Amino acid sequence: MVAPLPAQEPPTEEKPARRAGVIFGGTFEGFEVVAPLAGAQKTRLAAHYEWDFGVRPFTKKVWEERGLDWDRFLPAARALADRIAEKIEPKLVRDHRGVVLYAIVADEDPFLTGVLLSPKLRERFRETLGDRIHAVLLERNRLYLFPATGGTLAEFGPALVEEYRRSKFPVSLEIFLLDHEGPRVVGEIDRDGGSAGVEEAPRSDAEP
Repeated sequence: MVAPLPAQEPPTEEKPARRAGVIFGGTFEGFEVVAPLAGAQKTRLAAHYEWDFGVRPFTKKVWEERGLDWDRFLPAARALADRIAEKIEPKLVRDHRGVVLYAIVADEDPFLTGVLLSPKLRERFRETLGDRIHAVLLERNRLYLFPATGGTLAEFGPALVEEYRRSKFPVSLEIFLLDHEGPRVVGEIDRDGGSAGVEEAPRSDAEP
């Protein structure tokens, strides 16, 4: 488990233990502690922790003071992602025949995007979206899941671009593939034309 935060009070029923985990963010953010993320050019996987006013990214100084490394940190981050995957209440969008086109996952949990690390996320949507799923992290508190087969994502490219531009806490327009190998970036929605280009990216052995 991740070590307690500096000067953290013992947990009680009124004050539960604070959490530490990962948040996916854009490269425009100044993260100091990030993990490798296969195929990503505009998305970063950054270590964060909770404090009195929400969450903040680890600085290299705090990371080193606590003696942390990714081998130690990721198991706890995945455990948190598992818990979030179990509690989310997605909205399924269907066509006129009742076929699920995509799912919207929205939650105020600041660690929501980290749910991509959890195998339980794919398990929850296997029956509705298939065994291989595309994920788009438009913003920190909302993500979209599409079946990776059938070209559904491409149809919604322009609408996703517009929503990304209106986002308060945008992440990126990169497209993640979720399958048995874990999350990796396989394409990006074009900002100008709105088309969703998906191209299989090689998996890095260093990917968490």
